[in-house]
Amino acid sequence: MPKAYRIMKAEGDPPKPVVGESATKLGIRERDLKADENGDAVPGVGGLSVFSSIAGIGRRIPDRFPPDMVPKRLHGSERVIGATGPNSLRVFRLGEGDYEQGGIAPGLCLVPDGEVSPDHGTIQPDQTMPMDEYRQAIADTKELWEDGENDA
Repeated sequence: MPKAYRIMKAEGDPPKPVVGESATKLGIRERDLKADENGDAVPGVGGLSVFSSIAGIGRRIPDRFPPDMVPKRLHGSERVIGATGPNSLRVFRLGEGDYEQGGIAPGLCLVPDGEVSPDHGTIQPDQTMPMDEYRQAIADTKELWEDGENDA
C-alpha cells in the first residue's frame, strides 16, 4: 500500500482524524470531487488531497498551500518553515510503501499529481461509484491513519 500524508483535526488517544466535510477533516467536499450527471464519483477528476511527506508539505508553502493549514509547532521544530496554523491540527500518515499510484484502501487509490506537482496527490475512487459510497470509503479509512508527525 502506498504512503500518503494529510493534515487534519484529531480526536482520541491515540489520535485519529475527525471525519467531516472540510479542508481539515477526513472527508470529501463538493469542490474536491464533483459528482457526475448520475451522482457518481468518477476516477481522474479529483479526490481527497494528500502529500508525499512532511517535507513535501513544506515545499508547497506558501505558493500552493496555505501556511495556516499546517500546525505552527512544525515551524517551531523547523520541519515546515512558515507554518502558522493551529496546533489542534495534526499530520497523519496512511500506508507504508512508496508514494506512488496504487490501491490504498478498499475502493480507493492514491493518484500522485506527477511532474506538475510531485508532492501532491489525491485519494480517488478506484472505479466509478455512487458519491455516497465514495464518501463512506474515505470515512472508513479513519482507523488506518496513524500519527505521522515524527516521520522523517
